[in-house]
Amino acid sequence: MQQAALYSTQPKAQTPDRLDAGLRVAARLKGVVKGAIHTDPLMTYAWSGDASSYRLIPAVVVFVNSEDDVRAVFQAARAEGLPVTFRAAGTSLSGQAVTDGVLAVLGDGWRKLDIHPGAEKITLGPAIIVAEANKALKPYDKKIGPDPASQATCKIGGVVNNNSSGMCCGVAQNTYHTMARLRIVLTDGTMLDSGDAASRDAFRVSHAGMLRALRDLHHEIMADNELVALIRHKYQIKNTVGYSLNALVDYHDPLDILIHLMVGSEGTLGFVAEVTYNTVPEHPFKATGLVPFPDPQSAGRAIIEMANGGVQVTTGVTAAEYIERRALTTVEHLPPMQPLLPWLKSDSPAVLIDVTAPDAATLAIEVAKTQELLARHGATHIDLSTDEHRSHALWDIRKGFFTSAGAARPKGSIMLTEDVAAPIERLAEFVVDLRTMLDDHGYTDAVIFGHALAGNLHFQMGDDFSKPGAAEKFDLFNQALSTLVSGRYGGSLKAEHGTGRAIAPFVEAEWGPKAYAIMHRIKALFDPERLLNPGVLLNDDPKIHVKNLKLMPLADEVVDLCIECGFCEPACPSHHMTLTPRQRIAVTRERARLRASGEDPARLQKLDADFQYAGMDTCAACNLCSLRCPVGIETGTMILGERARRRSATAHSVARFAADHRGSVERFMRGGVAIADAARTIIPAPAIEAVTETARRATNKRVPRVSRALHHGPGAPKPTETRQNPKKTGFPVPITQTGRPSVVYFPACPSRMFGAPKTEHGLLDTPAAMVALLERAGFDVIVPEHLTGQCCGQPFQSKGFPEQAAEVGKALKSELSSLSDAGRLKIVTDASTCAKHLREFPGDAAVSDSPQFLLAEILPHLTITQKLDSVAVHHNCSAQRLAEQPATEALARACANEIAVLSSINCCGYAGDKGLFLPELNAHATRRVHNDIPANCSLGISTVSTCASGLTEHAGVPFVSLASLLEWASRP
Repeated sequence: MQQAALYSTQPKAQTPDRLDAGLRVAARLKGVVKGAIHTDPLMTYAWSGDASSYRLIPAVVVFVNSEDDVRAVFQAARAEGLPVTFRAAGTSLSGQAVTDGVLAVLGDGWRKLDIHPGAEKITLGPAIIVAEANKALKPYDKKIGPDPASQATCKIGGVVNNNSSGMCCGVAQNTYHTMARLRIVLTDGTMLDSGDAASRDAFRVSHAGMLRALRDLHHEIMADNELVALIRHKYQIKNTVGYSLNALVDYHDPLDILIHLMVGSEGTLGFVAEVTYNTVPEHPFKATGLVPFPDPQSAGRAIIEMANGGVQVTTGVTAAEYIERRALTTVEHLPPMQPLLPWLKSDSPAVLIDVTAPDAATLAIEVAKTQELLARHGATHIDLSTDEHRSHALWDIRKGFFTSAGAARPKGSIMLTEDVAAPIERLAEFVVDLRTMLDDHGYTDAVIFGHALAGNLHFQMGDDFSKPGAAEKFDLFNQALSTLVSGRYGGSLKAEHGTGRAIAPFVEAEWGPKAYAIMHRIKALFDPERLLNPGVLLNDDPKIHVKNLKLMPLADEVVDLCIECGFCEPACPSHHMTLTPRQRIAVTRERARLRASGEDPARLQKLDADFQYAGMDTCAACNLCSLRCPVGIETGTMILGERARRRSATAHSVARFAADHRGSVERFMRGGVAIADAARTIIPAPAIEAVTETARRATNKRVPRVSRALHHGPGAPKPTETRQNPKKTGFPVPITQTGRPSVVYFPACPSRMFGAPKTEHGLLDTPAAMVALLERAGFDVIVPEHLTGQCCGQPFQSKGFPEQAAEVGKALKSELSSLSDAGRLKIVTDASTCAKHLREFPGDAAVSDSPQFLLAEILPHLTITQKLDSVAVHHNCSAQRLAEQPATEALARACANEIAVLSSINCCGYAGDKGLFLPELNAHATRRVHNDIPANCSLGISTVSTCASGLTEHAGVPFVSLASLLEWASRP
């Protein structure tokens, strides 16, 4: 019994009292906050995990979008006795973003991004993703200082609250040192803007007692030379253990102390509403290389010299990532690694190095100096290259280690990670000691890598906490780690991931009782009620680091390797609407666990039922999540599999009928849209929409909506008759030659069934435009006969009918292969979804999508006669998975003076016919698209007609096909 209490690996179930308190908080907030509020078992479990190894099920989840929302949450939670935890991206690795109380999730209201004149400063809301900020600053050769490996996902709120750093950030460029201003809300509802004189003056009056206490604490510390020396020593290397005590030494004004204590406080002292950073240079000239060494010691000695005594530089070696041999093994199958394999022996680490400079001449000098240094320390292969593509490929490998190394663990186990730091001058011996300690404690599968210029090493390993003894083993390891890092090396148990629940029991051991007592006084001064994130950063439970640990039961082989890092989430169209890929996987695992254990059948039944809409219906199955996942996990494929398993015999019969009568189905759908088009000429569109919405409510959304942006299509095109087509002549080969090459063109069914909106430019529909372009470029066009009903099968696949999808797709591919004369002629189609799906079937000829074919085969033969001022460009999900973005953008640039790529959208959420049956998904996915459309832009392009329809409805400008625009631009 005592053992069970010490090591509790099951997520703590909500007590009836806490569940009731959650319901009361929700009732208090209803109508007060505009964001969603969840108390049901599905959504609360979906939000129960972050990227750490911990899981806590919140009593209530509420989306906050303003400072008033934050105040309301404080009041409601205080009234019901529940703690509050704020969550940004949920990429926290130490359990900072989970709670069994009120989880307040940052909504769209916190997406402020304002670049100051000269880009010397940038003001950001806490919901801005780090990569978004850096993308906005790139034209100015600037960036923000913090550069965590998760920067494509993590948000500014988490970066400030964890004082996150990263690969090039070092100690000098973290939030604490590069922050110019902070706007916060304290638990009493007071807002303080450190950059506003009036706000500062008002706070000095309203919170004089708090500021007096901070001033007294500052003087107390400054009078203790031993404590001052300890604090200064601890922050010479990366350190996020405990509160930022350096604020009490570095600053004298209690207001400045207060603001800097907020940095790295992990949401335990107040809410960060806005931050202004002093930007740092991002030199445009860079050389990158992954440099192998014969052994860890020689690599460590080289890094010690490159570290420049721990002084951060912006010219020269700005990054040096140590990667041990076992870590390299997990990625050595990737193409960028192949040239290095001959140089990697059994114990060979490698160091990923960036050398940067403001100009080419300086870069050459710095590269030469670095090459000499590396050779002197025994590097076995030195190749520093300015190839930007290669640099990105190598850094993508490094940034993905968290997930790729995690995916190497045994299925069913959880990925465990820590990040530690030691004084840079002891790095060589620290690397060896850390490896030995991991092996001695049974973590021989662990891998080590990290930001070595700052003495910062990460390590990852896996374990299955459902097995007896696993938690005890992990506990003993953590105690030994504390002794090694804090004791022997005087280092940091948490260099950049924040203390969280993982290291809270070891804060006192690292800092000593005197400094630890000061941290408790800081918490009491800011949050005397312990309202904010209690148990995070400071915790009296010596075993909290081995409680509420995640279990990873096997649920679906497609996703069993997922470590729930959340890197996938920004790509998902249903993110913040229903579930994300990470949440779909987590809930699927919990349902699998409940089925296997037999416990709580009522809860399982509820989860299964509610998963239908949130998990399955609103999943676009676009699999863009796989592009964000370093190991390519396709959550959409898992959902397609479950859709197939849930289909009834009746549904299969309907699918069978539809597959056998595809021509009739197509004619019916085109006819229905045509009737709606005609009706709008007589009856106002709002009236038609009101009628159909009534029908949709009466049939539980089984009737499709009538969208004013969706128009009936042109059907099959009628190409110019030629004697090149053996299907027409009856001869196996042409009996006459026109001297023109032939091409097989397949107009996809969306292009045939759905037309484009009318524009001032008099554009042709997609099939007619494609035929015109092909003929204009000198091709004879071959179109399949009996085109109506011809389908690649993707609609059946997305609905959960893989057998019908395979049948109709193979039939089409067979016909196209025959028309191509066994691959002699090229095949092109006009919808990215169709092109991608057809490539999955066997056949003699590959199918080209329109962007690739138009760029390579058509544009060189055209004369551009007119251009738009600006065109918006949407890369739909299939186009992204086919890596067509460069081709699409090149064609768009040929047709317009400038292009505006939609940055707020990944998948538009139309997803075949979901825009007709679940329009809320399309509306949610495109909710910020207006921000991407320049004032001088009157037209947008997409390579799928249904996506174009959804974008037309929400973007404020009509979207048409790429072919239609190119035909207009090249008209004689």
